[in-house]
Amino acid sequence: MQTKEYKGYEVGPIRPPSEAYSLLIRLVRGCAWNRCKFCGFYRGVPFGIRSPEHVKQDIDEFKAWIDVFEGKAEKNIETEADYEAYYMASNWYQSGMESVFFQDANSLLMKPEYMVDILEHLRKTFPQISRITTYARSDTIARIPDEFLTRYAQLGLNRFHIGLETGNDELLRLVNKGVDKKTQILAGQKAMGAGIEVSEFYMPGLGGKEYAFQSACDTADVMNQINPDFIRIRSMALSEKLDLYEDYEKGTFTRTNDLDDLREIRSFLERLEGINSVVESDHILNILLELRGTLPEDKERMLATIDRFLALPEEEQILFRLGRRIGVMGELSDLQHGPRRQQVERVLKANAVDSSNIDAISSRLMVKAIPI
Repeated sequence: MQTKEYKGYEVGPIRPPSEAYSLLIRLVRGCAWNRCKFCGFYRGVPFGIRSPEHVKQDIDEFKAWIDVFEGKAEKNIETEADYEAYYMASNWYQSGMESVFFQDANSLLMKPEYMVDILEHLRKTFPQISRITTYARSDTIARIPDEFLTRYAQLGLNRFHIGLETGNDELLRLVNKGVDKKTQILAGQKAMGAGIEVSEFYMPGLGGKEYAFQSACDTADVMNQINPDFIRIRSMALSEKLDLYEDYEKGTFTRTNDLDDLREIRSFLERLEGINSVVESDHILNILLELRGTLPEDKERMLATIDRFLALPEEEQILFRLGRRIGVMGELSDLQHGPRRQQVERVLKANAVDSSNIDAISSRLMVKAIPI
């Protein structure tokens, strides 16, 4: 196979919060679809599939640095790519070298035979790896023959992070997701049938107030039919740079606030039935980080947590919302944590935060928290 010159290790822009300690290996650049109105991570990034040989050279680079850390070899940093590889390998080495994440948006676009080649090389180089994961689009999973999905699982590619966002077909069309509810269900079932863990992302607030309830209902229906290993809540942040911002400005959607999103999440959780998924609220944009647990046993506790927040006096809700958005609070118990409460109260007073401006302030801080 003819390939261009290898120019060293390269890393993509993002990874899921749960992959913070994973080794990042880039198989594709950017996003082949890149038309979702709510996502701006890959705008301006030309899509491309990397050479399998270059990916394997990245893996070899990591092995060389691990050998250095273990005192088996010496190696110098000569280029920026060398530094990136050193930094990534160092973090991975210190974290125990257990997990790997394939970048960018949808590495499953790599030809199946090339993916198998990369996985075999990775397993041979680092046999101790316990988890290999990737972002994956439902329409791509649905097209991959079952025998290749099974082979991926056998070689350790054992978790797909899927941006479900919503199960409502009308909303999927409006935000230009490029997939429908039926395909989402098929993809999740195919992956799990092959022995691959499925982590589905749900985005409350995506459809504004107009679609909140129906999105919650339809998304719960998708989850109930898949029974994914993980359900991850990832609230919507509306940046002016997003295509979706124009739809909000022209009135297609009415913008939601933290309370609206929690009501939507409550409707969603309430309708999850007959599954044993783990619910996670581990994203920086989420208002309540304690909305986590295993279904069905933790369902009532999670619903009660939402009800407890919604029953708070307005001034306490405002205090917590501000505390969450400046990174001081994450769980309702933080309202009783003296130093944290006092810190937020000082910020609230200094900036005259009240019911008239908390929505705008919260939205602005959410956008600042992510690189859109």
